[in-house]
Amino acid sequence: MPTPISRAAVIRELDRRLIEEVGISSPILMEHAGHLWARELRAACGDRPTLVLCGPGNNGGDGYVVARHLHLAGISVRAVPVFPPRSQECILHYKVCERLGIVGTVEGFVSEVVVDAIFGTGQRAPLPPLPPVPPGRLVALDVPTGMDADTGQRLSDFPLPELVITIGRLKPFLFVHDFPWRCCNIGLEWVATEVPEAVLVEDFQPLPLPSGSNKWRAGHVGILAGSAEKGGAAVLCALGALHGGAGLVTLLSPRDSWGSLRSLPPEIMLAEPTAGMEALDVLVVGPGLGRAFDAQIRQLWERWPKALVVDADGLRALHLGIAAGGPRLITPHAGEAAALLGRPWRELEADRLVTARQLADGFGVAIYKGAHPIVAAPEQPLRVVRGGRPALGTGGSGDVLAGLCGAIAARLRPADTTAMAEVALEATWRHQQAGEGLSVGAGASAIARRLMAGEVVPK
Repeated sequence: MPTPISRAAVIRELDRRLIEEVGISSPILMEHAGHLWARELRAACGDRPTLVLCGPGNNGGDGYVVARHLHLAGISVRAVPVFPPRSQECILHYKVCERLGIVGTVEGFVSEVVVDAIFGTGQRAPLPPLPPVPPGRLVALDVPTGMDADTGQRLSDFPLPELVITIGRLKPFLFVHDFPWRCCNIGLEWVATEVPEAVLVEDFQPLPLPSGSNKWRAGHVGILAGSAEKGGAAVLCALGALHGGAGLVTLLSPRDSWGSLRSLPPEIMLAEPTAGMEALDVLVVGPGLGRAFDAQIRQLWERWPKALVVDADGLRALHLGIAAGGPRLITPHAGEAAALLGRPWRELEADRLVTARQLADGFGVAIYKGAHPIVAAPEQPLRVVRGGRPALGTGGSGDVLAGLCGAIAARLRPADTTAMAEVALEATWRHQQAGEGLSVGAGASAIARRLMAGEVVPK
């Protein structure tokens, strides 16, 4: 099942309902969370000397609970009040640690693990001055200090952790910065009734072609792409469609660009952009195309009755408010999203969930590319696909993804937005899996080859 990803306000509301409706008091809830944190910390770091940096609020209170559990397990630990405890729960657990003799300063304690329990989900800029972090493996409890939980934006230069152990729900910041994380369940699902804004997809099982399938059932992908200067993008898109499982692939490219397509595999047919488009099951437009076809792309967007995938230069031809004539899928990265939405890309990246929703509301189904890509469709929760494959961050990787989208759409023949969203999800998942274990520098053609049946196996 997909795992919900929730903003800080949603989690605070669920905490409140656990306390007020279920009757689990705040100190008991903190005790439960601290026990789980201590267990996960030991599983990740072993029983090494640990320094716990505690803040003034409930995140600091959690830190004191963790320190106590480590102490009772026989681990050398010291809880350090970076700021004096202020919340009622923090004061309670601070006093317990004080009576156990494990509260002190950084001086004189040699740590191998440093736990960041200074500020949690409620932190906002500007933060007060923070002390230097002592040596040791840095692990953050719930949310790293100096980071906005909802967006991942940095609020200070406090060091990034090597591991985050978050609690209750996954949070958006986890999919902005590429560090390992673990999530502890404290029972928020008992009171959760909301439709989540976003969910994490960590596993996906593509539907195989039925036995006895043929090239017509697998579908015919047309690709309007390539120019004299950027023929490679068209070739990579065609490879994505071919190795993604399309029955037939035709590259529709201007004749003056054919000289740049010498690396085109023999399985891929070549035609001029006006030839035989009615025989296609899906059309992919944009990679390496340039701007000469902008008017035709807008016309296709409005009138083409079948599935249409738009990427790269094709996205520059679109604008908000343009009506769609059939199932549509766009695949922008941040720069292309900026052109579509008319806002600076840094502003869009400041809240990737909001940007993905705006793309879906404006254009239908979208794959908002990034380290952890987001599949967005109108009136559906956003689906974040677990990523973190550095090999995919190379020129041409997006062209391969566009071709793969075309291959899957040709097979599934999506008739509406809901079906097109499933095309986007399968393509995004398979693209990420193709990058699993691939060395940085392998190149986009290697990504395309790994799409072939038998090389990408569901986890």
